Amino acid sequence: MGSVILKLVHQPVISTTHGKVRGQLRVGIYGDTYYSYDGIPYAKPPLGELRFKSPQPPEPWVDVRDCTKCPPKCIQANRYTGVIEGSEDCLYLSLYAKKLHSEALLPVIVYLIGGRFTTGDPSRSTWGPDYIMMKDVIFISIGFRMGALGFLSFADPELQVPGNAGLKDILLALQWVKKNCAHFNGDPNNITLFGHSSGSGAAQILMHLPQCKTLFHKVILMSGTQMHIRKIPKVEYRFAKHLGYNGEDDNRAILAYLNSLPAERLCDLQIFTPEELEEGHLFVFSLVIEDERVPDAVITKDPLILFANKQAWCNGIPIIMGGNSFESLMHYKYYTKQPKLYETLKRHPEYLISHEIRDKCSLSQQQMLARKIINLHLGANELCAKHVFDVLRLCSYDFIYHPIHRYLRYRMASASASTYLYRFDYDSLNFNLYRIKHCGREVRGVSHVDELSYIFYTPDSFKLTQDSKEFQIIKYMIDWISAFALNSNPNAVGNQDIVWEPLSLNGIRYCLNISDEISFMEWPELENCILWDQYLKEADFKIY
Repeated sequence: MGSVILKLVHQPVISTTHGKVRGQLRVGIYGDTYYSYDGIPYAKPPLGELRFKSPQPPEPWVDVRDCTKCPPKCIQANRYTGVIEGSEDCLYLSLYAKKLHSEALLPVIVYLIGGRFTTGDPSRSTWGPDYIMMKDVIFISIGFRMGALGFLSFADPELQVPGNAGLKDILLALQWVKKNCAHFNGDPNNITLFGHSSGSGAAQILMHLPQCKTLFHKVILMSGTQMHIRKIPKVEYRFAKHLGYNGEDDNRAILAYLNSLPAERLCDLQIFTPEELEEGHLFVFSLVIEDERVPDAVITKDPLILFANKQAWCNGIPIIMGGNSFESLMHYKYYTKQPKLYETLKRHPEYLISHEIRDKCSLSQQQMLARKIINLHLGANELCAKHVFDVLRLCSYDFIYHPIHRYLRYRMASASASTYLYRFDYDSLNFNLYRIKHCGREVRGVSHVDELSYIFYTPDSFKLTQDSKEFQIIKYMIDWISAFALNSNPNAVGNQDIVWEPLSLNGIRYCLNISDEISFMEWPELENCILWDQYLKEADFKIY
C-alpha cells in the first residue's frame, strides 16, 4: 500500500544522539520521492522493571541501525477482531524527510495518533505520509504506550507508577526530536505538534505543560479536546480481578500481580458491566492527575485550571483547531442496531451528555439539562432510532463542538498569538473512508476521522485521478498544513482566493469551511453552542 521503495538503491545513513540509522529513499503513490527512517528508538524498551514506569533514554548503539521496516505498534487488542497485535517494545518514532539537504532547514511536523489512548498504529502502514511528502517538510510520527501499559496509575509515590507513562513517552520523543531533527534537515526552531482525536487531546494538554516549552512552536488540534480528566474508582483493582487476581485491594500486591502477567493479558480491557456500557463508558485507562510530589509528574492540575492560566507559555504560540461537520456519525451503527437502547435513554437521558457534566452535576441537574438539550436537537421528535441523525448531532456537540467552543473561550481570553478555526465538510461518496467503513455507503455526512482520508494514505486508500475533486481536497489540506508549519500562517501561497483570518477576541467566530467550495464563514455550530452554555449555567455547571 502507499509508497514503495525506489529501485535505485539509496540508503542514507544519519548520525543521531544515540547512534547511526539507515533509511531508504521511497516513492509515494503520486510519484513524490522522500527519505524514510522507520523505527528509530527514542527510549529504552519499557520491559521488565520498566513496565508501567516513566520512559528512560535509549542505550547508545555501535553498529548502524536498520530503519527500513515499520516498527511494531504498542501491543493492543484489535478493536474490530479482538486479536492481540503489536509489541510491548514499542517506543519508536518514524521520520520522513522530503529532502536531506536544502538551502534552509525544513519545518518539522510531529503527529500524535488518536484511538482513545487504547488502540492505534502510528506507522506508515496505517498513516502513510505520501500526501504530506508532496511538500518540503519533515514529518514524524510517535509510537507511545497505550491502555494499561501507558496509563495505569497508583497514588502511592513509592510504587513509581503515578500514571501518564504514555504521555511521558511523547514528551521524551519530543525531546529527541528537538535534539535530532537538524541531522535530518529539520529546523529545531520550527516544530509543529499535530494531534487527532485523543492525540489532539494529548497535544492540547502538552501545550499547557511547562516541560514542553521550546519543544514545539505551534499546534494543530483536529477533532479532539481534553476538557476533563476522570478516573474510574478502584479501576486497577477491578482490572486485576478481571484478569484473575484474588487478593485484597492492596496497590502493591495488585502491581506485583499485573507485572507478573504477559503483556497480551494486559490488553483485555473488558471490565465494564452491561449497565456501565449503557452509561457510555469508553475509556478504562487514560490521562490522570498525578501527585505533584512525584518528581516527573506532568499533569498535576485539572485541565480547566491549566487552560485558565493567563501566563501559560502556549498563549504565545499560534494554533489551528477544528472538527468535522458530523463528528458523531461514526456511532451510526451503535445508535441503530440496539433496539433496547432508546428505552434506556428515555429513562436515563443523562447518558447522552458527557461524563464531565455527570461528574460535576447532581442527578436532577443532569436530567434537567439532558432534557433541554434533547429538545434543542430533536424538537418534537421522539427519542428513537427513526430520528438517529438528530441524536447523533446532539452527540457531536457533546463530543466535539461544545468543547471546542469552551476551549476557544479560554484561549481567546489570554492568547497573544493567532488562533485559526476550521470546519471540514467535504462529503465524498467514495473517499470519506472512515464513514464508508463504519456506516456504509448509503449513509452520508462527514464523520469523525473522515478528514484523515485527505491527509494520509491509509490501507483503504486508492490512487485518485489528479483532476478529481478528492485529489484537489488532498492538495488543499496539505497546502494549509504545510504553510502553517512553515510560516505559522495557513494561507498557502497560490491559494489566495479565500483568506483564512485568525479569530479575534470580540469578533464573530469565523471558520474556514472546507467543502465542495472553500469558504470563510461564520461557524455554523456557534448558535447551538451558545444555547448549550445557557443550559449548563442553569445547571450550575462551570463552563469556563
